[in-house]
Amino acid sequence: MSKGIWGALVLLLLSQNVRAEDVSLELQGLKGKLKSNTQVYLDQLPAIDAEQLPRFRQDIETAVINSLQSLGYYNPTIDITADQDKPDRVEVRVTAGEPVRIRTLDLLLQGDSASDPQFEQLVNKLSLKEGDVFRHDKYEKTKASLLSLALARGYFDASYERSQVLVYPQDKAADVVLTFDSGPRYLFGELRVDADRSVDRVLTPLVKVKPGDPYQAIRLAELSRDLSASGYFRQVGVLPMVSEADENYRIPLAVVLRAKADNEVEVGAGFSTDEGPRVSTSWDKPWINSLGHSLKTSVKISAPKQDISVIYKIPRGNPLNNYYTVQGGYQMLDQDDTKSDRLVASIHRWDKDTDDWTRDVFIRSEYETYTQGQQEDTSFLLIPGVSYNRTRVRGGLDPIWGDAQLVTLELSEPWWGSDTRFIRLWGRSKWLRTVAEKQRLIARAEQGAVWVEDVQKLPPSLRFFTGGDMTVRGFGYQDISPIDENGDRLGAKYATALSLEYDYKVAEKWRVATFLDTGTATNDYTEDWKVGTGVGVRWLTPVGAVRIDLAFGVSEEQVPMRIHFTLGPEL
Repeated sequence: MSKGIWGALVLLLLSQNVRAEDVSLELQGLKGKLKSNTQVYLDQLPAIDAEQLPRFRQDIETAVINSLQSLGYYNPTIDITADQDKPDRVEVRVTAGEPVRIRTLDLLLQGDSASDPQFEQLVNKLSLKEGDVFRHDKYEKTKASLLSLALARGYFDASYERSQVLVYPQDKAADVVLTFDSGPRYLFGELRVDADRSVDRVLTPLVKVKPGDPYQAIRLAELSRDLSASGYFRQVGVLPMVSEADENYRIPLAVVLRAKADNEVEVGAGFSTDEGPRVSTSWDKPWINSLGHSLKTSVKISAPKQDISVIYKIPRGNPLNNYYTVQGGYQMLDQDDTKSDRLVASIHRWDKDTDDWTRDVFIRSEYETYTQGQQEDTSFLLIPGVSYNRTRVRGGLDPIWGDAQLVTLELSEPWWGSDTRFIRLWGRSKWLRTVAEKQRLIARAEQGAVWVEDVQKLPPSLRFFTGGDMTVRGFGYQDISPIDENGDRLGAKYATALSLEYDYKVAEKWRVATFLDTGTATNDYTEDWKVGTGVGVRWLTPVGAVRIDLAFGVSEEQVPMRIHFTLGPEL
């Protein structure tokens, strides 16, 4: 090999060894969004070593200019200076200058959208206004919002005839022209149903769109949601056939429905400190006949309680909002001072209104053989009543807002066959609110009252007890109650429970909590209320929050300590 080639190789190796380090661009002179946006643009530049800086100055300036122009600043001053002592340190000093503002905004709606009030509302709320700093992102957002609304409201031929921005940096002004032609608004057409069984009696009450109605995507979403929530179908599809619209702009709707299996079986398991471990199984028949009748049977077993129930559902109109149920069940309970065998049969009429309140008007018969403390007795009751409940939640499995209310009124009279005369009222309300980032408050109030000559003439299932996971933590399940001379719990005419809990989110699926509970079960409110307090953790799982609480009954002389464990939704 010649000496010249060897020399070239040596020089090449030496140049590799002394290659300058990549420069660090230090941005100065900007603040807030201007600085963060410019930094993003600079970070996208390739690595630059000190010797290459002169060649890349134009690229650095272009990145700064593009970043500022996107936010409306077209007249920046840029100074790029390398440190004499540290060539790998480069200062990029920028003065943004005065922003370009929208001088004129010419927004014209053509087609049927020109008389659509929804478009008028959108135009009035647009973030693009005369006098504002012209920002590219707001301009693109404005264009996208008009097209999005057009698709949602059936303007499938919508387009921009003209979309233009003329920027005059020297005048610090921009003229914006948008001419939006929506074309005609399409209408709902015929309903084409593809189902694997007769669904007319179930489907018809749920379909709120009629041929000739103006198209709205939200109406199709509501229909799909209602069909899925009805419990009859394993597969639901609601599709607008836009390509098959007729000359009157009517779009056929394809509804694809696949029924659930004739028999569905589920098995579950759980645990709570009130009941200990428990298992459950259910057998559902979603379709009894073409009228939409359905049947659900469930069995729940824990150490203190065994429960069998059967529910036969009969739609009357909308199967989500209006239906009857015929229910029956048998329950065995052996817990502390209570032993009971209870047989129940009832008829219910359910109605749900537009405010999400569900009303249940019912008449229930129950026969109970029981032992409560030293008392042994039997009871037959025929109980008409009414119940109202509502649950509202925002945020899914980890709610950020919500509330739940339930109130029930029941009556009994000997003259229609009951053993005992009474009026019983029970209600509960729960609220969940996010008060700051990562912080929530959960409050609960519960009140029960029964007006009866002698509470011991009522079976244990209608007396009031409190204490446990869901009422006053720090005390055992239904431990709070008047007692007899033997220390056996008797149950009471009245019960009150109040709770306030503070949660703080410490990780994606973890919260810590502290709480204060108080309550009583009493015949005259002369006793001191029980108070429990403590701390807990919350772990979010796909089936709801796992809640573990360490609670102390601080109202007692010898303070009891209990660990409470529950699983399920918080509302």
